[in-house]
Amino acid sequence: MNGTIFEVKRFAVHDGEGLRTTLFLKGCPLRCPWCQNPEGIDPAPALWYNPTVCLGCGGCAAACPNRALTLDGRIHVDRKTCTRCGTCVDRCPAGALSLCGREVSPRAAADLLLRDRAFFGTDGGVTLSGGEVLLQWEFAAEVLALCREEGVHTAIETSMQGPRAALETLLPVTDQFLVDIKLLDAEEHRRLLGVDNRLILDNYRFLCENGANVLTRTPLIPGYTDSENNIRSIARFIRLVNPETRYELLNFNPLCRSKYSALEQDYPVTGGALSPQELERFYTILAQEGIAHIIKE
Repeated sequence: MNGTIFEVKRFAVHDGEGLRTTLFLKGCPLRCPWCQNPEGIDPAPALWYNPTVCLGCGGCAAACPNRALTLDGRIHVDRKTCTRCGTCVDRCPAGALSLCGREVSPRAAADLLLRDRAFFGTDGGVTLSGGEVLLQWEFAAEVLALCREEGVHTAIETSMQGPRAALETLLPVTDQFLVDIKLLDAEEHRRLLGVDNRLILDNYRFLCENGANVLTRTPLIPGYTDSENNIRSIARFIRLVNPETRYELLNFNPLCRSKYSALEQDYPVTGGALSPQELERFYTILAQEGIAHIIKE
């Protein structure tokens, strides 16, 4: 089964153990207001515009057969009208427009990842991320199986919002699961992310009960997840399910704001990354809740 991907990140150091190559899959069932990869939410390829290299020539707008593009200081995209035909991409002399997302076979995806195997050493490997890997779990399982056949360590980054069949299929070919638990309160989860977290927590229990290598993570997003009550609640839950699990707090990264600007969308998160003192306060909370294995920046 083919899959839809939108980015390959090489020499990654935050997507699992060691030096890794990360493949990003399109499509996500959550609607996190702070999403770091908004271009990966839509499962279909989408038109991507980079205003920093745009020449303002208007050639793309003139070439668009559906009149989905207009030039007014920058290119504006009517995404309801755009059919992603690629005509504007071909016309743009500066490469300011591109189609984000392409379909590939499992073999082609594995070859992209394995191209860097000489750099993985004994600790590194490949990671599938997104979007949400569990939306394309059959494709993902084939890719990881091909990498495992070559003796390469495999990992996935996931929110756990996906079918149980996906985890059952991925377990035998995944060496490590990097699981994000963002909010523990079900209603808050539904209000902010679009769905409650019952499936996420049930899937988390399933992974731990079946002996998976799980690294639990929570992104610290100002005004959303960075409350003492939220972090304490998550810590209590994961300690109850798996007292030996490793837990990592991910500091907020504001660099994604430029992506929202390119998409002509407002980014709701204000503020910047947490200070070392603020992070230390949360580490103290984790220690108070009995988390034995805290992964620090």
